[in-house]
Amino acid sequence: MAQFGTEFRKRYFPHIPDDLIPVNHGSRGLTPKPILEYLDAMNKEHELDPDEFYLIRAKDRYVNQLKSLSEFLKVDYRNLILITHATMAVNCVLRSIPWDFKKDKILIHSSTYRACAYSVDFLHDRFNLQFDVVDILYPMEDDEIVQKFETKLSHTKYKLCMFDTICSMPGVRFPYKELIKVCKKYDTWSLIDGAHGVGLENMDFICELKPDFITSNLHKWFSTPKSCAFIYVDPKHHRLMQTFPISWSYPLNSTKNNKEVEENILIEKFWYVGTINYSAAFCIEKAIEFRKNICGGEENIHEYQKELEKKAIDIVLREFGSGAKFLDNNAHTLNCIGMFNISFPKNEKNTKFIENLSESYDDYRKFKLRCETRMIKEDKTFAPFIAHNNELWVRFSVNIYNIASDYEKSARLVKRVIDKCIEEELE
Repeated sequence: MAQFGTEFRKRYFPHIPDDLIPVNHGSRGLTPKPILEYLDAMNKEHELDPDEFYLIRAKDRYVNQLKSLSEFLKVDYRNLILITHATMAVNCVLRSIPWDFKKDKILIHSSTYRACAYSVDFLHDRFNLQFDVVDILYPMEDDEIVQKFETKLSHTKYKLCMFDTICSMPGVRFPYKELIKVCKKYDTWSLIDGAHGVGLENMDFICELKPDFITSNLHKWFSTPKSCAFIYVDPKHHRLMQTFPISWSYPLNSTKNNKEVEENILIEKFWYVGTINYSAAFCIEKAIEFRKNICGGEENIHEYQKELEKKAIDIVLREFGSGAKFLDNNAHTLNCIGMFNISFPKNEKNTKFIENLSESYDDYRKFKLRCETRMIKEDKTFAPFIAHNNELWVRFSVNIYNIASDYEKSARLVKRVIDKCIEEELE
């Protein structure tokens, strides 16, 4: 079994430049060398004889990947769809539902991933679909979050409620299991954005709690190449799901299908939507083998992340200095394995500026871009941050190629960049 940390990085991630300090795995993920090599082989296979590949091989390969993934997730492979990423998946679900725009409503929350929130905005702006927002201000206790949702659900009839496994920014665990149960109590469909799901969270709850829809990226934390994700669909919704974009399988919705087609309707609909590159999706089985055989399994991976994260939190707090805070609640349920958030320290000079960023998304967006560009181009490290509840929360990721000194170096550089950019804004 490989030793995690420096030697593991050299052997399985040699493509990471030596001068890069990768502490933002949560945004896009990094793919190990053996899987990149398999990806190259898959790309070549697409091109050698495209007619033979697409007409004869592709469907069987697609189904085999579903079966491998389904074994890991402990669900029926016929309930799964392979798709490029979680935002695409959310769009696919939202645009498949046969909305009654005169009465149906969606419930989301204020820390919904912005791209997915914009998908709801689109349906509102284009078709007048109504939605409500649960206001979330971290740090919060799980019970308080669940109660906020239940208050809404108990007073208003919603067709769908959308929430996260782990929120993107700040990167905190959401009480998703409790919310699935609350949705069932009020006869509301659940759509779970699990972009940070597989590879961080134990996904056995899908089989146990049976949400209506859940998506998770596989390229973030599960070692596949970009772009690779899945959607789980409860069997009662198979018929309503439509490909994104609408394509060759659309007639299956209006024809009388035989029993075999009907039982495999998600496969028949989604395995082919046009000439696309399947290579990333066809690496799922290899990613599972890598994590099991090379890394020693999910528990072994998480144990390393957990121990390193404890050290990293202390290091970043020390480097950020007086006033920096670790984001968690009293029950210690907010923080997840793999990501943690530290507030940028406020002082007499920067407090008003930082608090204004929480009020003005446009100012925050411009300031964020300025800082990100400098971090990436000048310092070869990057930790995303969000202006939330009058704080700047900086999110760090922890992975099996990281070591403690990564956080000492990156925290120092990130603090210097943000300090400098604030200074320039205040001149």
